[in-house]
Amino acid sequence: MRNLWFTITTVLLVGFGIFLVYEGWYVVLKFFDTIYHYTWICVGIVGYSVFHHFVKKNRDFLETFSHELTHGVVALLCLREITSFQANKHDGVIWTRGGKWSQTFVSLAPYCLPVFTYIILLLWSLVATRSLVATGTLFALDIVVGVTIAFHFFCFKSQTGIYQTDINQFPIWFSYIYIWVFRFFNFLVLLLCYMPDCATGHPLKIWGAFWYLITHIWKDIIGLF
Repeated sequence: MRNLWFTITTVLLVGFGIFLVYEGWYVVLKFFDTIYHYTWICVGIVGYSVFHHFVKKNRDFLETFSHELTHGVVALLCLREITSFQANKHDGVIWTRGGKWSQTFVSLAPYCLPVFTYIILLLWSLVATRSLVATGTLFALDIVVGVTIAFHFFCFKSQTGIYQTDINQFPIWFSYIYIWVFRFFNFLVLLLCYMPDCATGHPLKIWGAFWYLITHIWKDIIGLF
């Protein structure tokens, strides 16, 4: 029964991923038309990528902390109870209680959800306007967004593996399909946040990015019938 459930869920994930790739093609094309909006983000990405080897003193702790924090954030969003949280330089642990339906989201979140990036993007979305984005006034926040993107890239690279109990508690093929589908989903959300709305010219921001993907994928599904 358990294998059947994961098989069905995997089929749905693959289907969702196919629609993401379809919509992602158009998003990437739009990205090249508005690439100047991402200049300072790229500065942050390159900057952290170059210097991350020189901040090892606190990097290991921050990577562990972000891992456990992501578990915790998703647990809260799934209305689970957090009973313990611990993060050290080399290891960490978080204990939560709640329904089994949310365990997958909580367990696999640190391998595909850039929690620090979303926190900064939420702040950026609250203050961003068309003129501020166009004039580059928010460049400092853009750089921080880039830094967090690079930070999470190295986190995903170093922490993702079949040795992780978060991953191997499920069928390995299921865990990796889930992780890569939602990595791509979050990548598209990031790109869409900075893109101008066709109607208003204002940046879509984080909620607009989610709405864009959800509505367009829904239209694609309806279009099949």
